[in-house]
Amino acid sequence: MRFFNKLLLGIVLFAGFVFAQKGTISGTIVDGENGEALIGANVFLENTTLGAATDLDGRYIILNIPEGDYTLIVSVIGYSETKITGVKVSEKEVAKLDVAVQSEILSTEVVEVEAKAIKNTEASLLKSRQKALAVSDAISAEAISQAGSGNAADAMKQVTGASVVDGKYVYVRGLGDRYTSTQLNGAELPSTDPYKRSGSIDLIPTNLVDNIVTIKSFTPDKPGNFSGGTIDIQTKDFPDKLQISVSQGTSYNSQTSYNDNGPIGYNGGHTDWLGYDDGSRALPDLLKDKNVRIPTVSEANNDPQSYQKLKDMTLAFNKQLGPESALPPVNQSYSLSVGNQVPLFNNPLGFLASLSYSNSYSSYDNGIYRRWNQGSQSGWSNDMDLNDTKTKHEVLWGGLAKLAYKPAKEHQITFNGMFTKNAESGARYLEGKYDYDLPENSVFQTSILSYNERTLQSAQLVGEHAFTSLGNIRLDWKASTGSTREDSPDQRYFTSFYEITNGVRSYAIKDNTPPARYFRNLLENRKDASMDLTVPFKQWNKLSSKIKIGGLYAKKNRNYSERLFTIEDEQGIQYDGNPNSLLEPGNVGVVDTSIVTIRGVEYKTPEWGIILKESALPANNYHAGQSISAGYAMLELPLFSSLRFIGGARLETTDMLLQTEDESLEPGKIKTTDILPSANFIYNIIGNMNLRLAYSKTLARPTFREFAPFASFDFVGGDVYIGNPDLTRTLISNYDFRWEWFSRPGEIYAVSAFYKDFNKPIERVFNTFGENTWRNVDQAIAYGLEIEMRKKLDVVHTSLSNFMLGANLSLIHSQVSIDPEELETIHQIRPDAESTRPFQGQSPYLANINLSYNNYKTGLSGSLFYNVFGKRLDKVSFAATPDVYEAPLHLLNASVGYAFADNWNVKFSVKNILDQDHTKFQTFNGDDYVYSQYRRGRNVSVGFSYKY
Repeated sequence: MRFFNKLLLGIVLFAGFVFAQKGTISGTIVDGENGEALIGANVFLENTTLGAATDLDGRYIILNIPEGDYTLIVSVIGYSETKITGVKVSEKEVAKLDVAVQSEILSTEVVEVEAKAIKNTEASLLKSRQKALAVSDAISAEAISQAGSGNAADAMKQVTGASVVDGKYVYVRGLGDRYTSTQLNGAELPSTDPYKRSGSIDLIPTNLVDNIVTIKSFTPDKPGNFSGGTIDIQTKDFPDKLQISVSQGTSYNSQTSYNDNGPIGYNGGHTDWLGYDDGSRALPDLLKDKNVRIPTVSEANNDPQSYQKLKDMTLAFNKQLGPESALPPVNQSYSLSVGNQVPLFNNPLGFLASLSYSNSYSSYDNGIYRRWNQGSQSGWSNDMDLNDTKTKHEVLWGGLAKLAYKPAKEHQITFNGMFTKNAESGARYLEGKYDYDLPENSVFQTSILSYNERTLQSAQLVGEHAFTSLGNIRLDWKASTGSTREDSPDQRYFTSFYEITNGVRSYAIKDNTPPARYFRNLLENRKDASMDLTVPFKQWNKLSSKIKIGGLYAKKNRNYSERLFTIEDEQGIQYDGNPNSLLEPGNVGVVDTSIVTIRGVEYKTPEWGIILKESALPANNYHAGQSISAGYAMLELPLFSSLRFIGGARLETTDMLLQTEDESLEPGKIKTTDILPSANFIYNIIGNMNLRLAYSKTLARPTFREFAPFASFDFVGGDVYIGNPDLTRTLISNYDFRWEWFSRPGEIYAVSAFYKDFNKPIERVFNTFGENTWRNVDQAIAYGLEIEMRKKLDVVHTSLSNFMLGANLSLIHSQVSIDPEELETIHQIRPDAESTRPFQGQSPYLANINLSYNNYKTGLSGSLFYNVFGKRLDKVSFAATPDVYEAPLHLLNASVGYAFADNWNVKFSVKNILDQDHTKFQTFNGDDYVYSQYRRGRNVSVGFSYKY
């Protein structure tokens, strides 16, 4: 790592020496009436020959400007000339100036304003929100950095109405991942989880993120699989001039780093630090062919070759089955990015390349893992009470490449490429009481050694074209391909127990849960292409209007396979309590012989020890495909100067098919065509205050796993999941209201309300055998209120002018019908039970408070970030046993940064200051009973960055 640090510093210093240049002015020119980008506007510096014209996004850049003070002039046909005075240009700096010009209808005189440096990227995002067609929220790279977020999922905790479940999946407005669409630069992300629909955005490091926009109301130009929100992660854009930045961070966890009394682990591979398994966990060569047969004991008794084959196969696996003590180091992170614009055939070519890497550990011990059961109206029993220890080692690295070329001012072709790699290696050990089928006073033990690799690849080609000679008609197209892969090789599960007699422990392995090795692989590929044609026109009052038409075709394929091997003790061996000695050669195959006398004749009978068996079924492997075809028409029409209508309809066709390798099972099919209308009204009360009303109809589709008609076993939770090929899609009616006031640049007050009505929502339910499955239930509703505020504190006192206070609160209620079959089972024990429950993962309230400080003169900055969510339904329990809820969790982070020597920055932060218990519980007769509980520890970090 020292060599790596020196190499990065050398690159930066060399670049700073070679690429010194004059100053630059860049920005965007927009219509002051509607915020639309103006193409072909002339931007020049008064009394000089320096200038530029805006491109199809309204952007301009003026290079090689000598240091000094200037007046910038913006001239556009049909608009008043605008002068910006007091523009300061410094050598090697980029002055950002975004200008809104007024139509000549509104002002015929020259408009003159004084320049102010735009330094707050949150302010620019708020400006975009003010002009947006749909109800939306956004978070910038600046705010992400202030909160100390490490990945995109962590950053989403700051968004109004958003919560993050399991550190990966975003729930917007209390609705689960089924109702949330995740996109990368406008293209949908494939999923890495067989049970989830939305992409795992924790795979995307925040170093690669420019902003995250959450759209909460539907317009016809967006995909129809939408209800809670569409999360669009925009990766970083190339800069206006050469920019090289490097950073390094180190963090210490109070209960993990260099702690030799608690963390556990196991021997992985030599390349785990790269997020790759080096083959140490790979399926043995003897078993790679899934058609290979493992000989049975009967076959091995009668055939020496079969016996040797069985023994070789059993011994081919890694022998480690249990965790061992570990000493995790401090966490590390690094990033490097290079970007610039250079001329190519006298036209600008922009590029950006970025790499990031993090290596982190987390752990807890003395956790609680319990299972409770209600078998009758008065019965309440504790079936399991275990002490829980868990350690996770996580590697996340990624790269981004972006190229954009403008063959002409009105045309641009952009390529976005991204690759991220995430690997999690985990060890878990639980010990304690388990009364189910063990001898009295025995102690239950179970351990899990896990490894999971996830890979995300995305490539995108985007074309943007404006035709000024045809009345500024605009054509946009996009072609994307993406894939995600999840490999879970050699997940190891070991369950045993021991009894103590006269101070001596005697160990045994449970017959019904033999040691198991589990291999899973998921590959999902997605390709899509879309095209949008926008035709501007003037309505009856000469106000700018648009007609937009377009279409999309998206195709997704998934291959899923799993293999399960059990290590079974045929006739009993002397297990010594050490899982890692079980697969010693002396325990495998025939371990002894016994003499059996039959009718006076003595026979030698082999006594078998450990052997290998394969338990996977053909039905547990499946192939699935989905194709979506869509077309839409949308109108953006100002009814009056202060009232805009945006509406239309989208026609979307769904074709889904899933087939397991067990051909006796019926395939899952969905084939539907839906018309999805949308109507949005935006009333501009005053210049910076809007009132929004929206109605739309959208849909939600089942995931492939919910569709797949096979049973799978969740080792850790003990649950069985069976898919349902009879599922159909859900239709949702959405109603939205928002009042928003952008009182000053960077400030906002907003109040939003929403109501959603679900027809045939898909819910996880229990059948009469206590198995998890999915069904379309009759109905569900969700409604809520959102309040948001961001305010500079100079209104309190001028000494607080560098402080900004932000806060948001969401109050949400949901209820979904309980499946009639399940409700009948519940009523047998609890006759007064309600017929509805909340959505799984929905919190009744979510709150964020953020106090930030930025002093651009001294370079000092800081922030205090607080987040809390209300108790949320975590797991639906079987029959009348109360459901499992996750208790509220209060999160407090703080950071202080200091910029010095022009280009350097140091940042100190503390995360999870309160270090509260993560608790899940069940409530019975008014009392709460802990289901699981643990703490994560506090993280103290320091980071350095250099930007040229």
